[in-house]
Amino acid sequence: MAKNIWRIAKKEIIIILALFAILLLGNKLRSYNYDTVPHPGETADEYDFAWVGLSLIQQGIPIGWTGIVDAGQNIWYEKINVDNLDTNDPEHFAFRMTKPWFDHPPGFALIIGGYSYLKGARQFYQTGVGIIRRPMLRIAILTTFLIFVLATRLYNKWVGLLSALLYSIIPTAVISSRLVLAENGYIPLFLGALILADLYLKKKKRAFLILAAIISAVAILFKLSGIAVLISLLLIILAYDSKREKLRNLTLVFIIGISGLVAFFAYGAYYDWEVFKNVFFAQAGRLYGSGAEVFLSAVTQSKITATKFLSDGWILASWVATFIVSIAEWKKRRGTTILTISVFSYLIVFIIFGSESFGWYRFPFLSLIIIELAYFIEKVLREPNFFAFLGISLFPFGTSLHRLYGIEGFSKFVPWLRVALVFLLSVFAGTIFIDKIWMKRVYQLVVLAILAFLCAMAIKEIYFLDVNAWYRVS
Repeated sequence: MAKNIWRIAKKEIIIILALFAILLLGNKLRSYNYDTVPHPGETADEYDFAWVGLSLIQQGIPIGWTGIVDAGQNIWYEKINVDNLDTNDPEHFAFRMTKPWFDHPPGFALIIGGYSYLKGARQFYQTGVGIIRRPMLRIAILTTFLIFVLATRLYNKWVGLLSALLYSIIPTAVISSRLVLAENGYIPLFLGALILADLYLKKKKRAFLILAAIISAVAILFKLSGIAVLISLLLIILAYDSKREKLRNLTLVFIIGISGLVAFFAYGAYYDWEVFKNVFFAQAGRLYGSGAEVFLSAVTQSKITATKFLSDGWILASWVATFIVSIAEWKKRRGTTILTISVFSYLIVFIIFGSESFGWYRFPFLSLIIIELAYFIEKVLREPNFFAFLGISLFPFGTSLHRLYGIEGFSKFVPWLRVALVFLLSVFAGTIFIDKIWMKRVYQLVVLAILAFLCAMAIKEIYFLDVNAWYRVS
């Protein structure tokens, strides 16, 4: 076994080193101003998960702030000077506290509360973002690694590396992954379940499917929207399992996966069934601003929190690439079909939950559509299509340069832009009329140069978005 691992490591040493460098880069970018961008208190849900976990560990009962009223629960208002919110703003609102807290399942809260406890937090005011965001940096490293593994399995190692790189430098992905929110907790569970499902389909060992189902149950215990993991697994079985095993495996996965929801109900019954039931139905009846334009909003607006919109052309490019790849390869390539199923499953959950108003409900889309963007880029690199690549590239080009230089600052680059466009037109014409291998190499070098430039701009944009610049993001 050890010899096999060593042989594989020597064979793939370049890939391993490249992945390690990407993980280091991603961690460096996320760690930059991680405790000030987004601003502390910008979404109080971050504190909520820490408080609920801490109170479960110390008192054996969940206590947190709630947005639910009139559910018959014990309510009081309390000033908690976490991150000096009250010191900096004496008019800062008092938190509407409740005990027991049933707004979400307790799984993710126990991780954040447990980490806070290990770091010495005993009171709620001690759970500042400087502490509670640290485990998110580690979770993001795991997420990046799993993106590489999934993209490599579904496509190839180059798509895997590019997917991991893009997830590590795209501003929306980097900044959103700092936040202490349950979506960031179950994204690696989502990816892990898809990896196990793919292993099952290739090796036909039911143990992989059972593990994937267990992970889907855990995802529900992080947040109810994690049920998208279970839905994805069921649809993948419907699409690819053998007729003889399909019904048995559908039943098995459903029973194991739905046990997460049953466990949440049992948790509510243990503390106070009547209040739990009222909170559950109150949550189900809330609309978070979801309207007829909910899907358009999800695709075109890179929302981070409830109030911050970060214009990010990378996300729009990822969605466009996802649509193009899905249309071209639906049911023709298993990797594309699995990702399309997963994106669609979460899209249905996103719409049903009325999630448009809060940016964090968009986070689970990111890892999936970024893989599709990486595959699209790899595909147009192999099969020259300069118009498609340039069209996709203009989205991040526009948003990055506009944020970094503004309209007036960009004007000084216009002469260079015109020269570059004439050169790109020449390359485009060459790919049409010159059917030679050297022309393809020129095309590939130009594509790689543009991609490197866009990646450099994305990295610069992350460093640009410091605590002061974040105030100007609206």
